[in-house]
Amino acid sequence: MTVKSGLAYHCHHDRLFEYVYDYDERVNYIKEQKPKEERELRLRLFKLISADRLPQELNKAGEAFNKAREAYSKAREAYNKAGDACDKAGEDYNKAREAYNKAWEAYNKGREVYNKAGEDYNKAREAYNKAWEAYNKAREACGKAGEVCGKARKACNKAGEACCKTLIKYNDYLVELHKELCPDCAWDTHTIFTRKDKDGHWY
Repeated sequence: MTVKSGLAYHCHHDRLFEYVYDYDERVNYIKEQKPKEERELRLRLFKLISADRLPQELNKAGEAFNKAREAYSKAREAYNKAGDACDKAGEDYNKAREAYNKAWEAYNKGREVYNKAGEDYNKAREAYNKAWEAYNKAREACGKAGEVCGKARKACNKAGEACCKTLIKYNDYLVELHKELCPDCAWDTHTIFTRKDKDGHWY
């Protein structure tokens, strides 16, 4: 299913316009999480602005920001997975080290169990070495994923700043367009909750 995204009016009650990453997700959130007495007004006023009504510069800035945000989201997810893998490898390494230490103690206890203890010690040492190698690889992968995530975050922030500057540039245009697209809007430059009917419903 195609995700609806773009510049929208009244995604939140106290903002006239902002970039929306998933329109349907926000609609569902309003329907399920917002107070019942607010839902009808929120849903009526919340609307995506058609790209053909926006300046090309604004569309491009929004698209660039969305792509950078998606790239950062994927990089962060990969970093979190690498972190989990590193933690798991660390746990395995600690267990192998504990087994290795026990085998070493048994190996040193007495000659009567020398051969058996020696075998157990060699197996434990081998497992320990493998766990240590796996842990180092996982830690290295986590570090690389962290670097990628950091770069993606910087790119996302940079694209976000550029998008904000473009929005400021076209603020007056968007305010006028709002008057056309939302002719009966309760927005007072601060909130959409400014009036109620005789039954006490927001409208």
